[in-house]
Amino acid sequence: MGKRGERKHLKRIASPKAVPIHDKKKHVWITKSSPGPHPKKYAIPLGILVRDILKLVRTAKEARSVLSKRLVKVDGKVRVNEKFPVGLMDVLSIPKSGKHYRISVDRKGRLVSVEVKEADVASKILKVTGKHVVRGGKINLTFHDGKNMLGDNHVMVGDSVVVSLPAAKMKTHLKRDIGSHCLVMRGKHAGTIVKLKDIMERKGGKPSEALVQDGKEEFVTVAKYLFVVDEAFKVDK
Repeated sequence: MGKRGERKHLKRIASPKAVPIHDKKKHVWITKSSPGPHPKKYAIPLGILVRDILKLVRTAKEARSVLSKRLVKVDGKVRVNEKFPVGLMDVLSIPKSGKHYRISVDRKGRLVSVEVKEADVASKILKVTGKHVVRGGKINLTFHDGKNMLGDNHVMVGDSVVVSLPAAKMKTHLKRDIGSHCLVMRGKHAGTIVKLKDIMERKGGKPSEALVQDGKEEFVTVAKYLFVVDEAFKVDK
């Protein structure tokens, strides 16, 4: 009889590029992300984040113990599942130790944790990935982490919004426009903060491209790789 359903295990050597582990051949298996707010291709299982990246524990058993004691919050909500997918811009808090982290991306396209101050964990930047009309003629916005929120026609796909945590109420609208500060999420320029110069539409169904500036250097990248951020946003060098 053929196998039904998706495999529940994952070999370490086949782990997604976004997971920043260096010892892929040291062990055979790795925790696989469960379905959640971020695609598995662009997410880190919470247990791996706690053990291998933040180095808070030494073993998977200790990671499960820490999580089961409700000591870790993601976006202001307690998470106990070691397979919970943590992705770009998520805010991780460990109140007992007073440590707080924001998930960013490095120059190799891997997700990394950047330590932030306690005041910075009260908000999160979300990228608008979808927009449609729902019952009553209201505008529903879909974000990169799976959240949905009612908005208006001033917010376009490709823009970003700053929301409060954990209630996820909109605070600020960051429009993708000429002069916007953007984080390049993917591609060979991943992890770079750039200034948007122009958006160029391509024919033949090709994705739109963006002309951006990094300091004195200009280059072209895929427009959907841009994540609009505020001027105070920092990346891990």
